[in-house]
Amino acid sequence: MEPKEQTAEATVSRQLRCLAIGSGKGGVGKTVISVGLSVALVEMGYRVLLFDADLGLANVDLQIGIDPVFTLQDVVYGECPLEQAVASVPGGPDVLAASSGAREMATMSESRREMLVDDLIRFSAGYDFLIIDTEAGIGAGAIAFLQAMPQVNVVVANEPTSVMDAYSLIKILSAEPVPPEIRLVVNSVKTEEEGQRLAMRLNETMKRFLGRTIEIAGIVLYDSVVGDAIRARRSVVHFAPQSAPAIGLRHLAHSIVSSNKARDFGKPMDRSAFGNMATVGQSGAGSEDEK
Repeated sequence: MEPKEQTAEATVSRQLRCLAIGSGKGGVGKTVISVGLSVALVEMGYRVLLFDADLGLANVDLQIGIDPVFTLQDVVYGECPLEQAVASVPGGPDVLAASSGAREMATMSESRREMLVDDLIRFSAGYDFLIIDTEAGIGAGAIAFLQAMPQVNVVVANEPTSVMDAYSLIKILSAEPVPPEIRLVVNSVKTEEEGQRLAMRLNETMKRFLGRTIEIAGIVLYDSVVGDAIRARRSVVHFAPQSAPAIGLRHLAHSIVSSNKARDFGKPMDRSAFGNMATVGQSGAGSEDEK
């Protein structure tokens, strides 16, 4: 049943800083970065909402140790209010999962969709950061999400396919009339020097073909303790706080906070990004044929 009258359109809080974590390909540690960054920001005293928008391989809940009872898809179906779909992590962020499994695609009227967007905007106003763990790759869904964000942090590992696909993702996003601010997160390298060299090679290619370079947001070193943390269903920042990856993730958090304090993004967070969140909740995991 549709409401008889529509409330005033919600506006995005100016204090909310939103960034997406993306990657040109899967398997480069994108979710490890999303989870670890979120935990590190909470350690710094910030209020963080982590949204798992990776429908194809959603595993934020597995890596952070929660078992969501409800998801954003349940909100779409009217089975719970938005607040009940958000799970709190002790010493960590609040987590909003997009879907808990394959269901029939929901059909939302435009007015119902706008109400959900308003709910998302109003709810997010209680946070300092909205971190979105997006789907890997350059598919239409991933690109639409990333294009609407003020800032995108592209995760890249030191392997040829990861570098090539990261370049492809950056190329597509850079072609937007008002592109997001794009920064690079180098993950799972043996040394800082290796990470710097990788970023330099990628920037040289971008300078040659795209006429631009991008900043390094952070370098996270490889350590087998990351796998141990995943198996323990904990962020490596909590599991091994003095490990090289945990230290790198804290440095990444400080870099992002400094970047946000130093300047406003040219592309503000607006309703379109929250509209994409609503659409993810609407589509859920899709049909079995889509998997």
